[in-house]
Amino acid sequence: MDVVGPLGKPSEIEKFGTVVVMGGGVGTAMAYPTAAALKQAGNKVISIVGARNKELVILEREMREVSDVLMITTDDGSYADKGFVTDKLRQLIQNGVPINLVLAIGPIPMMRAVADMTRSERIRTLVSLNPIMIDGTGMCGGCRVLVDNKSQFACVDGPEFDAHQVNFAVLVQRNGAYRSQEQQSLAEYRRALESHLKNTEAEGNGVCAAKGVTQ
Repeated sequence: MDVVGPLGKPSEIEKFGTVVVMGGGVGTAMAYPTAAALKQAGNKVISIVGARNKELVILEREMREVSDVLMITTDDGSYADKGFVTDKLRQLIQNGVPINLVLAIGPIPMMRAVADMTRSERIRTLVSLNPIMIDGTGMCGGCRVLVDNKSQFACVDGPEFDAHQVNFAVLVQRNGAYRSQEQQSLAEYRRALESHLKNTEAEGNGVCAAKGVTQ
């Protein structure tokens, strides 16, 4: 296996003041190193981590270590506060917390909701986009996004963009271009996994029978 990097543009790391770092689902893994760097640069870091349920909350300890404040939400309320990361952001804004920058990384609907919320408040907001990428050099054009009505490539011009300039409608459309193939691939994977488990179980029973062991 070969690894090529770094690719794209680096995150903006400087002393902004108070920064809200929002991670939705696996987006927390991408938000963590940036949150750590922003904290090291002297910012007050308020982190908001969200997941569908308790089992899917990741990097809680690590995020807490690099944050002045850590808020956690789960969609079903199985851990911490029930709700979405945008609920916590709304609370901060309504409570008059001065926010100099918001970084949101997660599902497209979450990032779009954050952008809509901060646009009216005129809070600078960055989102990290992860459209389908193939070569990582901009040659294939697979990760093309529309930003400020101009085509850009997330792998070389991003992955972080001004959230208020991203055309999320086009992003959703392009990310769904291969939905049927993705569903087919997932179904085939599940069938193969189920077959493998059955074969493994059968082999195990055969070994037990050969040794005269009953289960």
